[in-house]
Amino acid sequence: MLNKYENIHTTFEKIDEINLTSRTPFILTVNWDNVKYEFLIRANSSSNELLVFGSGAYDPAKMKPPIFQRHSWTEHFDSNMIYYNDPTLYLGQMSLGWGHGNDDTFFLEKIAKVIEKLMTKMSVKAEDTLFYGSSGGGFMSMILAGYIKGSKALVNNPQTIIPNYYQTHVNRLLEAAHPSLPTEESVKKYVTRLNVLEFFKEINYMPYIFYLQNTACDHDVVKHFMPFVRGLNTLKDTLTYNRLTVEMYSNKEQGHNPLELEDTIYYINKVKNTK
Repeated sequence: MLNKYENIHTTFEKIDEINLTSRTPFILTVNWDNVKYEFLIRANSSSNELLVFGSGAYDPAKMKPPIFQRHSWTEHFDSNMIYYNDPTLYLGQMSLGWGHGNDDTFFLEKIAKVIEKLMTKMSVKAEDTLFYGSSGGGFMSMILAGYIKGSKALVNNPQTIIPNYYQTHVNRLLEAAHPSLPTEESVKKYVTRLNVLEFFKEINYMPYIFYLQNTACDHDVVKHFMPFVRGLNTLKDTLTYNRLTVEMYSNKEQGHNPLELEDTIYYINKVKNTK
């Protein structure tokens, strides 16, 4: 399905030369330090808002990276829109990489720098930028909003502590990303890439987060939501004040899956209009 999009290749230094005047979506591939960062972009010069979408796990039997989940949603919004692929997926056999990167590079930090350059070209301010994602995309949205200070994150059933996720997925990630280290050592060494709260401590900042949680998904509640909420008291009060809104719902059929399109659109519009 991605074949219908034009693919433009560039480097980080030459992003400024990209033409963003057309509203036709296209894929931008940024080659930076031997890593391929891919973005699906739909620009709208008449909008000063930006929506950034992250992807969760995908089915390798049905698709392969780059993964731009919900890319058909561009027709539902007038905002500038950016979807980003996680280059971690190219490191090994995994369906979820959380933007983790390799020994040398935290890929989400580089993705944030590319997005900041694109924001400048779109004349979009951080306070008019919203990161959305569910599951692994929710984790990445919180990290990216942390890097781009002033932006907001809307997350639905996200992971907050990656080692608390299902061990098969965690092991695949860490073995591919850090092949020379035992998994236990990787968890200790890269804790700020694996735990949202530890990342916020490291950067001494927490973005505004609107957290949607399905209480019918026990794994999410016990392993990710509750540790995140309890752990907030380990941050400085000045970092957390008025920074988190939580809305709970219960839907046994949906479980870990995110809310449907109509409900998600409602929350996106609600959060992006929050001042």
